[in-house]
Amino acid sequence: MTDRARGTRGYRDLLTVPSYGWLVGAVFLSRLGNAMSQVAVVIYLLERTGSTAVAGMGAAAQLIPAVATGPLIGAWLDRVEARRPLIVWTQLIRAALLVAVVAVGELGDPPAAVYILLLAGLGLTFPLPNPGFRALVPVIVPRRLWDSANALDSISYDTAFVIGPALAAAIVTAAGAPLAIIAQAGLTVLAALAAWRVREPRGRPIAQEPVLAAAADGLRAVTGHPELRATMALMMVSGIGFGALTIALPVWAQEQLGRSPGASGWMWAALSAGSIAGALLYGALRPKGSDARHAVAFAALGGLPLLVLPFAPDLLVGMICMGIAGLATAPFVISMFAIRQRALPPELHGRAFAITVSINVAGTPIGALLAGFLIGPIGVHSVLFLAGAGQLAAALAAEMVLRTSDIPEPATA
Repeated sequence: MTDRARGTRGYRDLLTVPSYGWLVGAVFLSRLGNAMSQVAVVIYLLERTGSTAVAGMGAAAQLIPAVATGPLIGAWLDRVEARRPLIVWTQLIRAALLVAVVAVGELGDPPAAVYILLLAGLGLTFPLPNPGFRALVPVIVPRRLWDSANALDSISYDTAFVIGPALAAAIVTAAGAPLAIIAQAGLTVLAALAAWRVREPRGRPIAQEPVLAAAADGLRAVTGHPELRATMALMMVSGIGFGALTIALPVWAQEQLGRSPGASGWMWAALSAGSIAGALLYGALRPKGSDARHAVAFAALGGLPLLVLPFAPDLLVGMICMGIAGLATAPFVISMFAIRQRALPPELHGRAFAITVSINVAGTPIGALLAGFLIGPIGVHSVLFLAGAGQLAAALAAEMVLRTSDIPEPATA
């Protein structure tokens, strides 16, 4: 059977897996809400405070606390028999925090610190629903369907990040940023309801050691695997570049193109649309080479069109640059999913996903924070160029980790 036939058969077989449809729906709705944040929340803070620095701190607050909570939450996920209730309640808490951000802004004129504290609550809870969803996949889905599930997961992610920013941009333009954040909260509640319908199988390995010891074991396991180290280095540096774009793109759209800041949502949508095409092409025409090598190569390829972005004369050309960059995004994300699933045993999956995701997203808030402070002194065009160069630096960092590590043979790994 050809690779393409096996992939098609795998997608059909996934539809017969109990609860998988509800899991995919919950993941998609959760991601759709998260995808709106990079437009809705950033623009809301820009409008309320008039400060790119505050907007950058707000974007950073939604992710930076996850670096501290990720190992502990991952250990917790591996110690509980039922992960679903934790995911559901966390989603409801996140929806309440989003409503609170709008409530305090509309009912008064709070200091910027109030916004940052509420958004930091999103950061504290980030490692639970997202890695929690990922940790359910190898439990619910048979091992022979993992590759198909990973490809579908990437397509789901990119579809959410096509619709989410575009939806946020449309709502911001038509009705304002507050309503866009309320819509984001509504999607988060729907994700909780869909997650409640997931039936988690019994019998998976349960960690027995104390939480702190389990977290330490997870950290040792993740940092001790060379390919996981390489992908974390790649995502950390790459995230700095993409984090800078969350602040630079709305400013560029307003100052250089004379458009609403919400137009940045269309550029994010173009990136994800290109990524969907990249996932489909990668699934049908996967080149030779290991997952780690693919992650490095495609990360570097994705940075090249971003270097052209600062010179784009209009929104359409900017969207084309982002779309071309997106073609390379899906292959390296799919490769990283495969590395995470196969690198460690199932009893470490909760910790592995939570720790790697927390470290991977750490670069995004750092980039947003830096962009918020640098746009004034060096200009938005320089920040955009540095964001593109960051993707090449990310590929170089991962390659250096791989070259200085002893990679085990596939039969031994």
